[in-house]
Amino acid sequence: MKRILFVALPLLGAGCGPTLTVQEGNYMTFDHAFTDRAAEEVRQRAERLCAQKKQVAIKTSRACSLERCTTNYQCVDRGSAKP
Repeated sequence: MKRILFVALPLLGAGCGPTLTVQEGNYMTFDHAFTDRAAEEVRQRAERLCAQKKQVAIKTSRACSLERCTTNYQCVDRGSAKP
């Protein structure tokens, strides 16, 4: 059975930290500011969440406007991860 977790925080402004907006199985979607710092925070958070499953985080896509980004990660087994 798949678990779906939707987190909606519409009151957060553009200056707030990264938000995990969707997590379904091994897939995660983050909404964050268009900054290097925010992208690094998202990467670290994805790595921590995947590490709980003894997996590694792989960034699968990223789309940005001039202010916000949506970045997707997938947790995969270490042996399945390509360098």
